[in-house]
Amino acid sequence: MTASNYQKEYATQRVLTASPMELVCILYETGIQAVDQAITAQHAGDVIERGRAVSKAIEVLAELQASLRHDVREEYSRTLAELYTYMRLQLMRAHAEQSLGLLSEVSRLLSTLLEGWRGALKQTRSAPAAESSVTSSDIAVLPNDSNPYSPEPVCSGSECRSWQL
Repeated sequence: MTASNYQKEYATQRVLTASPMELVCILYETGIQAVDQAITAQHAGDVIERGRAVSKAIEVLAELQASLRHDVREEYSRTLAELYTYMRLQLMRAHAEQSLGLLSEVSRLLSTLLEGWRGALKQTRSAPAAESSVTSSDIAVLPNDSNPYSPEPVCSGSECRSWQL
């Protein structure tokens, strides 16, 4: 097995074993990595690679936006949806205008969001034992407002995801 195959296998296992909150972190990390690749390609003058990296970052933001649960904390999901749309537009502008400044702005925004999610994940993991004694069967019956990260798949139209924001 080559190093590339090991990396792909590791990434696959990481995604398959991640909690919903960890999946969001992975998406943010992937988005940041794609924007950083676009910046590197811009410095190298590689238009095709910059386009691929920008497209990947846009796809990540589209996935994050599609996973928002508007039925839980609508004001938060609406604000995040607007921010994701803004970042996608900035990425398109950055590619068209060859703007390092716009790429850097999106990278900073994604980094800030990732930092917030990592903080929330850390806080969730370090919750007192009394709060963390809730079992997965208890979670399944909690109302959506109490459990925006329900383990139950959420389906809309022809798509069904096992994780949602």
